[in-house]
Amino acid sequence: MARELNVLVVDDDPIDQRLISSALRKCSDTINIRIADGGVEALDSFSREGVPDLVVTDIKMPGIDGHQLVDLIRGTPKYCCVPVVAYSTSMDEQDIRSAYMEGANAYIVKPSSQANYIEVGRAIIDFWTKTAELPRLN
Repeated sequence: MARELNVLVVDDDPIDQRLISSALRKCSDTINIRIADGGVEALDSFSREGVPDLVVTDIKMPGIDGHQLVDLIRGTPKYCCVPVVAYSTSMDEQDIRSAYMEGANAYIVKPSSQANYIEVGRAIIDFWTKTAELPRLN
């Protein structure tokens, strides 16, 4: 039996939270999803509920946005090895480049339909479940 994958979804939009969470759940029966409304709540969740196996974060949020969140995760030794998927409606090359330069492991443009969300969810689960099985340094 596969070990449970703990995913933290960070997004300020409740609809996007529901879409990505639902898609991820449909792709795996061994997934535990936590939700954070922004960067501050995400970092609090790390302390309060433990370090997730994967963070899926929106880029454009008020307060600590996704760019800053990735930077803070990478700059904290205890969290620096957590895989991070950045996702946004932006297809701007500079936004994508910035996300990777800050340390995101992947960048996904938010899908336009539920079916496409499931496709994205499946890709995330297929790739990151393999990553989550690797030994962690923290």
